[in-house]
Amino acid sequence: METINITVMHPTNNADIDLGLPENILLGDVFNQLIDANFLSAGQPYTGVLKPAGARKENVPLDNDKTISANGVGNNDTIQTLISTPAG
Repeated sequence: METINITVMHPTNNADIDLGLPENILLGDVFNQLIDANFLSAGQPYTGVLKPAGARKENVPLDNDKTISANGVGNNDTIQTLISTPAG
């Protein structure tokens, strides 16, 4: 199993954390682990976007129910964490 090295950005203070993750971990599980590590606050619904890099020129919305690799996240990519708010 390959390890993917990424940077995750905090949704409000732009702090970041570098992580080495197994390619088959679900994005939602990454957020749960960051909550357990006190990087993110509990009780918030988090989502993420993949920041532009290389040929990717725009943010790419990520799916919490897909693995890191299925979301197209690669080595040295950056995920901006967002707090989801219900539409309405």
